[in-house]
Amino acid sequence: MCKINEVNHSSSEDEDKEGKNKIINNASKNTNKCYSDSSDSYISDEDNKENIKDEKKTNEEKINENGYKDQIEDIEISFTPHTIERGLIESIQRKENVSKKNLNLAEKIDFKKNPDKIIDTDEFGFLKINKETDDIKKPQYSHKDLLTINARTEKWKYMIDHLEEYKLKKKKKLKKRTRKGIPDSLRSYIWQLFAGIDKYVQKDLFENLDKEKLDQETEITIIKDLDRTFPKCQMFRDKYGIGQRKLFKVLSNYSKYNKEIGYVQGMGYIAALFLIYMDERSSFYLLHSIIKNYELESIILPGFPGLKKKFYVLLNLEKKFVPKVYEILKRDEIFPSLYASEWFICLFSKDLKPSVLVRIFDTFLYEGYKVIYRFALAFLKMKENEFIRCKPGVMFTMDIVKELLCDIDVDILFKTAFNFHLSKKHIVKYEKEYEENKDNENNEFIKQL
Repeated sequence: MCKINEVNHSSSEDEDKEGKNKIINNASKNTNKCYSDSSDSYISDEDNKENIKDEKKTNEEKINENGYKDQIEDIEISFTPHTIERGLIESIQRKENVSKKNLNLAEKIDFKKNPDKIIDTDEFGFLKINKETDDIKKPQYSHKDLLTINARTEKWKYMIDHLEEYKLKKKKKLKKRTRKGIPDSLRSYIWQLFAGIDKYVQKDLFENLDKEKLDQETEITIIKDLDRTFPKCQMFRDKYGIGQRKLFKVLSNYSKYNKEIGYVQGMGYIAALFLIYMDERSSFYLLHSIIKNYELESIILPGFPGLKKKFYVLLNLEKKFVPKVYEILKRDEIFPSLYASEWFICLFSKDLKPSVLVRIFDTFLYEGYKVIYRFALAFLKMKENEFIRCKPGVMFTMDIVKELLCDIDVDILFKTAFNFHLSKKHIVKYEKEYEENKDNENNEFIKQL
């Protein structure tokens, strides 16, 4: 259970003070509450409780009669921090979806929820629970670990200053260091640098998009997905919280900016990952950059025209690099549409633990979409023995498929992924084959799409 903090009426900024004063002034105009002569407090607690009780009864009657919409309108008419907060709390208790109107109200009163117990998280803000003991695990760094982190950070700072030189003359070293992982303190900047967002930045674009109206159907779809996106992350777990409001802003603005694509379910996980590291504006441009330049656009266009091509390439790569797993999946008719859709659309961001996910994004943003195939093959390869040992049958095989992204050792994953002798030529060859055979129902791989 979560408990709600009292509304904070104080602010260090003059604008906020002025806004809060307006709210309080409006409150006095729209309510019949009386102040005592001796102080600035409300009338006696007993009378106040009676007023609140009567007000609550009236609101409950309105809910039963006209639904929650009328209650929100009533809250806006008598616009006080007290009534807004109570309305928001009641909405949470009824487990209603967030609405844009509620998000705006929440913004005005700095609404937030806090847990009633101390909760510890990992460095990414995700709850870190040991399944066996149910205790919080805290990351431990030795003195040697810290020295290593500092040394790697200094190397990366030097590479950033000489990035063009490394791209031209020292590609292997840059690639090797990227695969080892970008220092977390520099990750935000380097991701944007690798993705080249500077060429897309336009003055006041993001701010102007924020003022445009979003169509109701898209708004409802985005709002429904807010609670589903990283619910174990402290930043996004609170309804009406700052994380959900930031995520809504990025996704709605991108939908308004790229009307051909709009909003696609799964996009929120990628945007949320970016928001852990950077502000809304940078997250918006980084999202746009990877959709435009990293082969995502063809996948997420209406009808997902590029998704079948990705499946076709993956099936060919499976047969070439993990043939035993390929034959088992084919035998039980478990095709990529059952397990790989989210891999290609969400870039593994929905199910992977963050410590693994950020490492994949390090290499993805530098090397491009080819690494997504590498990791897809690696997940299958790492479970190869389990596939071979399991009983024949779709139920038994699917049990393994469901666990492909669970309990991943990041070092083993990377070693496996980059041990495949996979080149761009393989991918180009299979993409060409797909275009030639996409209407051929007798093709071995087309049958599995």
